[in-house]
Parts: sequence; C-alpha cells; structure tokens
Amino acid sequence: MKKYNAILLDADGTIFDYDKAERDALQKTLGLYALPMPEKTLRAFREIREQQDARHETGEISVSALHTRLFSQFMQEMGLAPDPMEFASLYTAALEKHIELHEGVLEVCAELCKAIPLYMVTNGLSAVQRPRVSRGPVMPFLTGLFISEEVGFPKPHKYFFDAVCLEIDGPRQDILIVGDSLSADIAGGHAAGIGTCWYNPKESPNPGTLKPDYEIQRFKELLSIVEVSPPAGD
Repeated sequence: MKKYNAILLDADGTIFDYDKAERDALQKTLGLYALPMPEKTLRAFREIREQQDARHETGEISVSALHTRLFSQFMQEMGLAPDPMEFASLYTAALEKHIELHEGVLEVCAELCKAIPLYMVTNGLSAVQRPRVSRGPVMPFLTGLFISEEVGFPKPHKYFFDAVCLEIDGPRQDILIVGDSLSADIAGGHAAGIGTCWYNPKESPNPGTLKPDYEIQRFKELLSIVEVSPPAGD
C-alpha cells in the first residue's frame, strides 16, 4: 500500500455508470420522437461517440465540436429525421439527470476522503458534468472538480494535468489517477508523472504496451492499494 497526497477520479465509466446513463438517455430521447432503440442503434451511437472521443483526446477537435459531430453523424448514418442539434439538446438534458454510481464508489469515497483529498477529472461537457456532480451523492467527498472544457485541454494532454497538479501540494508521484480509459486517464497520468490505476470492471484486455501501476476490477479494491490513515495531528 502507498500513501497518496491526492486521488484524481475520472467521472464517466469510473465514478458514474456511464453505460447505463448513455443507454437510458438515448432511449428516452428517441422515445420523444416515437422512435425505437434496437441494440444496433445503441451500438452505432457508441461507436460514433468513441470515434469522436478519440479525436477529442488527441486535441483534433474541441468538446463542443465533438458534441456537434456526434449527433450530426449519428442522424445521418441512421437515417433519422430529427434536427441533430435539437436532438443533442434533449439528449444532454436527459443525460445530466443520471447520477447512478458504480458499485462501491460511495463507500470507498467516504472512506478515502477522511485522509486524502479527492478530485474529479473529466473530459465531459461542463453543462452536463457540473449539474450531475453537484446533485450526485459523491459531491460531499470531493475537494475539487476539473472539467477539460474549463481547463482548456482534454485528458490526456499534459496541460490538463499540469493545471490539476498546480492545485495540489506535494510531489506528483504522490498523486494517483483512477480511471477506466487507458488512452485518456492512464496515458495522461503516465505522461504527467503521477501514479495510475486502471479501473477495468469489464476485465477488458490491455491491447497496448501501456502498463498502469495498478489494475482493479471492483472499486472497493482501491482500498487495498491506497493507504488510508488520519492526517497528522488527529
């Protein structure tokens, strides 16, 4: 076990159950137009979103452009009639209401925050993430929230992590990021010189040579990695 001065927690896919949120928000939005959501529609949406996410992570497009291109491409490929931006607005409104957490997140954060500052770090839209986080049950345990749209650079960009590390006292090697994305969280953490923990609940294979410092399948396993002791003087 290692004592860390701060833990950075990715939002979607790590803290929030994004698979469920995405599915429910898309189904609800399609339903407003009396459109069904077969599995092939959900798969197509996720494939397009993942393609645009990857372009955002490399800095090729902004998060707002990601949003625009996602819905324009989705409507075109699926042959759907709704206006893409109207659909996007309705989808965003539905998505921001979903604050379901992965199993064990609440208990682990409640324990960790007693001794270690917790920060949420996300590439999501501010208009979605701030309402979700502020309403979510994990908010009382957070010291801070960093959103790429507000920072000006996405994970895994060095400048994103520089901005975060400037807010945290102590050496970078005493900071740990926990996230489900190898390309955004783990790659970014490695490049920034901080500890990395890959949250991999689906037990997906690691397709590359990037090796995280830790890998966990259940969020509660984080307690076996991080040393939790009361602050000095307590």
